[in-house]
Amino acid sequence: MKKFISFLLIIVLVFSLAACGGTEPVENEEAEESEEAEESEEPEEEEQAEGDSKYGGEITITDLSFNDAKTLDPHLASAAGSMRHIENMYNGLLQYKQGTYGEIEGELAKDYTVSDDGLTYTFNLNEGIKFHNGDDLTSEDVKYSIERIIDMEIRASNFEAVESIETPDENTVVINLKEPVAPFATFLAYPMNVVVNKTVVEANDGSLDNVDAGSGPFMLEEWKKDQHMIMVKFDDYFEEGLPYLDKVILQPVSEETARNTSLRNKESDMILQLSPKDVMSLENEEDIVVESVPGTYWEYLGMNMSDGPLTEKKVRQAISYGINREELNQIVKFGQATPLAGGPIPPGHWAHADLGIHSERDLEKAKNLLEEAGYEDGFTISLITLPNEIAVNAAQVVKQQLADLDITVEVNSIESSVYFERLGSDDFELTIIGWVGFVDPDEFLYNIFTSDGVWNQHAYSNEEVDALLEEGRVTQDKEERKEIYHEAQKLIVEDAPMAFIYVNQQISAYQDYVKGFDVNATVTTKSLKNTWLDK
Repeated sequence: MKKFISFLLIIVLVFSLAACGGTEPVENEEAEESEEAEESEEPEEEEQAEGDSKYGGEITITDLSFNDAKTLDPHLASAAGSMRHIENMYNGLLQYKQGTYGEIEGELAKDYTVSDDGLTYTFNLNEGIKFHNGDDLTSEDVKYSIERIIDMEIRASNFEAVESIETPDENTVVINLKEPVAPFATFLAYPMNVVVNKTVVEANDGSLDNVDAGSGPFMLEEWKKDQHMIMVKFDDYFEEGLPYLDKVILQPVSEETARNTSLRNKESDMILQLSPKDVMSLENEEDIVVESVPGTYWEYLGMNMSDGPLTEKKVRQAISYGINREELNQIVKFGQATPLAGGPIPPGHWAHADLGIHSERDLEKAKNLLEEAGYEDGFTISLITLPNEIAVNAAQVVKQQLADLDITVEVNSIESSVYFERLGSDDFELTIIGWVGFVDPDEFLYNIFTSDGVWNQHAYSNEEVDALLEEGRVTQDKEERKEIYHEAQKLIVEDAPMAFIYVNQQISAYQDYVKGFDVNATVTTKSLKNTWLDK
């Protein structure tokens, strides 16, 4: 049975969200003054560890997606809101390099090597790593964690090629693969493929839903769902001199005006994902920085192919040709998104397919396709969406656009937990939603568009696409992979299980005294360990 997808399902559509991240929706609290560096309990030689970096203080971050946090278990989390709550409590073998889009570097691993045949990965761990409960983190914890990820199923496909894991000593991990996996390092750097403390897992009957079993720069102090998440500095963190902050507070704030007012009044320090319509107003605010980078949050009109008119390929194609992406961009995203004329991989990514198929709306073609499919008189269909302003606005625009094809769309805005249940069980006809945080083209495509993909919610199946995506996983040459993914996206766009709409900018707004935070395309907040306050 397909796993609940929330996530990255970034319900970020949710952007109305706020947050792209995964999504979902939604609500606040005040940050205290940071302590002066000289009052910090850090050793004096660390007081200016990086230039003028200062120790102490706390940061309060608001976002709509935080309201969707459902678990603190990294190996179960799929909603972006959960991920943002989790990622700073844990470490993985590898991580995305700060300031980049998906470049890989060591985290728990101080270095690693890959055999010439791509089948053996050898990792040398940093020494002196401790979990938050004081236990040493060793190679056995790495082995246990990868095996747990596989058992949990959510991201098992990341490790399906693993043949064995060896731990020759406490600081060495050797992973042997059955076949090469081109994006394997990227999988290991994914913020939820982290190492957990076996002792803590077993002490909690296998559940980490409300527990901290990590070794990250911050550790859990309190989580009150829909109210706040409080993390405090882990004094025994293995990266020397980090983190700078004493405390991190995450607060879900569902209402845009409330988030903006909180930032203006310095009751909060950052809005993680700023709504496009608020960019100009906050840019003009004194002492507030608005930072935007090309993002990975792509949105689509999803079509369930299992029943009704949507079983017909020409109907789905007609809907995709009948959507005016630029109009959606202007009305819903205030012109700040980039319409997708091809597949989901955005412009600028090395695997982007510049297909140009949907660069403009083609009503005549759409009407001809409907006539060929026997639906020249149109039909009535339902569209479910999240109960946030951006999602509902997008649904209403789509409704108006499809009315030109005599397709009557009934929009139903439903509460997030019910929405994701229906999405995960294929209980919908149309929906508008999105994904965020992908780096490798395999992440954009494999789990969503293979016939048995864990996130294939649209009953989509194409044997040729399956074969191409399997081939893309094991092909090492980048140019060859590019051709493979170009062809796969072309087939997917033609089959139209989704009408790809646009990819969003990642936009954060923060007080000008916040330093060192990386506004990242993947929406990760792991740079909080490098963040400090210049108050």
